Amino acid sequence: MAKSLHEQAAEYIRTRIASGEYAVGSQIPTEKELCALLQVSRPTLRQALDALTREGVLSRVKGRGTFVTRPKVVHESTSFITGYRAESERNHRTLRTRVLEIGVVRASESVSAALELPQGARVTRLVRVRHLEGCNDNAPVVYTTLYVPCKYFPDMAELDFTDLSFYGVLADRGLDVRRASRRLEVVPPPPEVSAGLRLGPFEPAVYITSVGRMANDRPIEYTESYYPAGSSRFLIEVNR
Repeated sequence: MAKSLHEQAAEYIRTRIASGEYAVGSQIPTEKELCALLQVSRPTLRQALDALTREGVLSRVKGRGTFVTRPKVVHESTSFITGYRAESERNHRTLRTRVLEIGVVRASESVSAALELPQGARVTRLVRVRHLEGCNDNAPVVYTTLYVPCKYFPDMAELDFTDLSFYGVLADRGLDVRRASRRLEVVPPPPEVSAGLRLGPFEPAVYITSVGRMANDRPIEYTESYYPAGSSRFLIEVNR
């Protein structure tokens, strides 16, 4: 099926952005210039510009013009039970991980409540920063702190999760996450998170907490993740 005129116009602009002809931060030609170049009406062109704006490719500033924006990273963690490594591979992205900390600690009140453990129970704490190679100048895309009860995974702190898939390791031990509940809010991140994500002092983050449960409905992992709000989008699927 042939593409409509506004889809063809959007594809023309998208191709120029991908090639670098319309660079990030630059202003694209005016509506009048694009209409003449593409031989389309102004309503048709505006449909194309609206579509590209919804995609996060363009930003339209009243009285100034239309500018190319840095594309946002789309995260699927709000729709599927999967690890970030598997999500990256599915989207043909190369994931890089830096482990900031791993060790056994005593669970705080909030961690104990999430994992349904007595307060002070032993848990393994894993802190990581993730990057996507070649995406947004290799800026960090998520800062994650994960807690697992030691009683289920006593040797976790001995493993190197730089390249290992956490969900894959759980599955190998028969501890698969079968169900998860997640909460999302926009917050000012703690200083160490801002530093890890290279955020400015007033930049917000999308904060997602997640509790993963095994087939017997017992919690196996509790995760606190921060995503740069300005460069992140989230896929949410709802089925009836």
